[in-house]
Amino acid sequence: MSNSPAVGAAADWRRFLTGRFAAFRTLAISDAITVALAGDGLAIPLATTLGASPALATLIGLFPFVGGILQGLVPTALRRSGGDLRRLTIVIAAIGLARPLLYLAVVVTVAIGLLPPIGGILLIGLGFGIGATSQAIASANVQTWFGRILPERERRFVAPRALAIQFGLGSILLIPVALLVRVGQADWGVAIYAPAFVGALLSSLFFIRALGRLPRPGSVTMQRGAAAAPLSTPVRRFIRTNLIACLGAGFAPYLSVYAIVVLGQSAAFAILLSAIGSASALVGAILIGNWLERGSASRLYRASLIVRGVGMASSIFAGPWNPFAPLVLIIVMIVVTVGFAAGMLSAQERLLRLAAPSEAVRAQSVFGATNAAGLAIGQAVGVAVLALLPVVYVTYVGIFLITGAFRLVAAATADVGGGWDAATRINHPEEFPPEPALESSR
Repeated sequence: MSNSPAVGAAADWRRFLTGRFAAFRTLAISDAITVALAGDGLAIPLATTLGASPALATLIGLFPFVGGILQGLVPTALRRSGGDLRRLTIVIAAIGLARPLLYLAVVVTVAIGLLPPIGGILLIGLGFGIGATSQAIASANVQTWFGRILPERERRFVAPRALAIQFGLGSILLIPVALLVRVGQADWGVAIYAPAFVGALLSSLFFIRALGRLPRPGSVTMQRGAAAAPLSTPVRRFIRTNLIACLGAGFAPYLSVYAIVVLGQSAAFAILLSAIGSASALVGAILIGNWLERGSASRLYRASLIVRGVGMASSIFAGPWNPFAPLVLIIVMIVVTVGFAAGMLSAQERLLRLAAPSEAVRAQSVFGATNAAGLAIGQAVGVAVLALLPVVYVTYVGIFLITGAFRLVAAATADVGGGWDAATRINHPEEFPPEPALESSR
């Protein structure tokens, strides 16, 4: 039997998908479906179809980042709830049900004429902000939860694969949704989006159910003194580097909006663009998630920043002067989303490997809040640029180049370990030879 990396990766994924990790699988799959059907891949094209300008559509995308700053309050919320991470996470996830419910209300009431398009746009923004914020905080809490209930080797086996499914599985759904919108929007109007939002509501309920079936993490206690103590130097340096990347990511425009407004493409193409990106992220995340169990998170993280920086800057070649601009935009989406998947997986893993057990909850909350603040600031500047300058190709050229430059600056400041095949020892910046995960060795 071959012992090639591909065979080993397939075996590990088979163990994860068919082994004893049923609750983790359900959690990841339901979260992926919710992200696909209630995320910006559908919400932003819908808002644009209802008449939202590029600046307004970008402003809607800003809401979750502003709300994400609330993640910094998680340690306080844990103290007030007696350290009940399980209950806190389930409550936060339940709040996210408002998103698909509001989306459904919008498409139904707009379709029958009870709600004007501008009202629909505002409700989409409200639902997107509430839902995406609660989902981001709940997902961050889940990573802490994993660390509480799994030995470190099993956490390294489970967490990257669960994240890989969350990032990419939605492509399976977005492609048929794009085709459905393409075929049915002329006859059904925005009501054609309703089945997708019903699916998002059901998957959100399954996500909450899966949370309830995870092993209990116990009481996550945090003393006030511990909450006020500074994070370790490696963690602080990593968070600062990621903040630079988040500023650039927030400033980046929605490629789906660019495709509609500048290239004159349809909403169906914009959804298909997101679907292709999700499919690329799925393939990349599957391979990356398996490798990351034993490989260097720091080196993968830096490489992802370079890939995303070059990819976004390359969007300048998708201009209206280029007859192949839609194809170029698809290629850019593939490159950027693969880089995004690698960056998200490696950043989360890098943080958990660097943070000491006593600072894990606070490191996760500071990391999430700082990222949200950086994304919010970057996107606020992007909104201002699109509101004040003409929404034309030349304006987007400047945006593409600046957002790419931020990623490259972040890559230049990132700390890395010794080699690609070495995994950072938890709580320490040194590198150590990899060992097989417990589940992988069974």
